[in-house]
Amino acid sequence: MQADTDENLIRVKRVDAFFYPLHAIPTMVLYLEDSREFKMFYIPPEIVILVNKLQGKNEYEGITGNDNRESLYDILYDIISFSTDIKENLKKIVNRVIIDDIIKESGVYVATVEFKFDGVIIEKKLIPSHAVLLALLCDKPIFVKKQLVEEQEAEEKKRGSDVE
Repeated sequence: MQADTDENLIRVKRVDAFFYPLHAIPTMVLYLEDSREFKMFYIPPEIVILVNKLQGKNEYEGITGNDNRESLYDILYDIISFSTDIKENLKKIVNRVIIDDIIKESGVYVATVEFKFDGVIIEKKLIPSHAVLLALLCDKPIFVKKQLVEEQEAEEKKRGSDVE
């Protein structure tokens, strides 16, 4: 990732996750420090719920209806909430998240998560919504590659709207 210099990255200043009106599409919007937005659609609904829970919002609490089963996301949230030791250790390991690629054939983004072990950075490719959730859980910075933001904006202009 170091080949991508920091000037090619835009820092995320705020994250929103919600179900897009009309079609209830699980959506994540990353608000960038240069006042632009980067959008990801069809993220796992559990991530929408957990991001809102992390932000103290409960508007999607009952969305699962009568399904009382918990997901891995719920368990991760509980473990980190109940154990400050685990959260502090995770914060030491997770360095930052960078949404830095797209798989053109399937139209999905890719994120690199930098993990730091004894001063050595190990990069792992993750699903971006999962990587963003990890960064939010650990209070770590999130970045988006500038080229991806520009490509998304060009695609939106070409289509004429965000979602049809």
